[in-house]
Amino acid sequence: MPTLTVISIDSPFMPPEPTKPGGFYFPHMKSKINSVLQLLFFITLVATASASEVINQFCPVTPEEPAESSITTEYKGQTIGFCCKSCLRKFNANSEAYLANLSLAKTDQQTSNAEIETVHLDLHEHNETATPKQTGEHDHSTDHAHSEESPAVIFLGKLHVLSVHLPIALLPIAAILEILSIAFRSHRMKFAARTNFVLGALFAIVAATLGWIAASQSNYPGDLAEILTWHRWLGVSVASLSLVGLLGILVMRKSETWGVYIYRGTIFILLVLVPIAAHFGGSLIYGKDYLF
Repeated sequence: MPTLTVISIDSPFMPPEPTKPGGFYFPHMKSKINSVLQLLFFITLVATASASEVINQFCPVTPEEPAESSITTEYKGQTIGFCCKSCLRKFNANSEAYLANLSLAKTDQQTSNAEIETVHLDLHEHNETATPKQTGEHDHSTDHAHSEESPAVIFLGKLHVLSVHLPIALLPIAAILEILSIAFRSHRMKFAARTNFVLGALFAIVAATLGWIAASQSNYPGDLAEILTWHRWLGVSVASLSLVGLLGILVMRKSETWGVYIYRGTIFILLVLVPIAAHFGGSLIYGKDYLF
């Protein structure tokens, strides 16, 4: 009868386990992670270098306001700039309504402010008697990005939205798999849980860093400012606890009992904390009452 040879991993993230049939391994994890990080860095440089110039000098949603090169979107192969992120969201929601304004801003940039204001009132339909808080309109004193930031820093801030989905998925899955590994005494589930946790923890640290960069480029008015504060510090808490969990896995190499206590205590807290932090992040996009 053929014998099965099992190769074990000598990794600080995985405590030694007895060799048995059906085992499995994940070789060269460190080198693969390094390759992924190098690829992301290369993409960042390419994207920054290839950033297109905006075609308009004034905002198509609020024509009397100058467009900022740090707040843009792509429309039919052209880069369009906006005065603030609120205008960007409105253009993305209904771009056809502002194309006439875009044409005016692009071809008649020397028009007087009085003429632009007339077009703005016709096409943008501002309510003159309402305040920004009453209508949800933007407040230019609080909704602008910091235009002095370098393009590379601005691009890194935008990567927060991409990177944050990985820890949101991986960390809760790791906690659920850890619970199942305890219930069924499964080495496979335990290994899968710790693999998911290590990847989720690393991306949580990256996402929190990128999120802090993104938050430094944005200002939110009123209640949204408070929500941003909660989201930032909850994100930092998730990243910090992820680091504690990683240290717990390292401690397992010398003290199995204490390492398991640290790791499992951390991962079960994260099972609750991660969705809460994600909820505050969603509230920044969809409003504080989007869930209830």
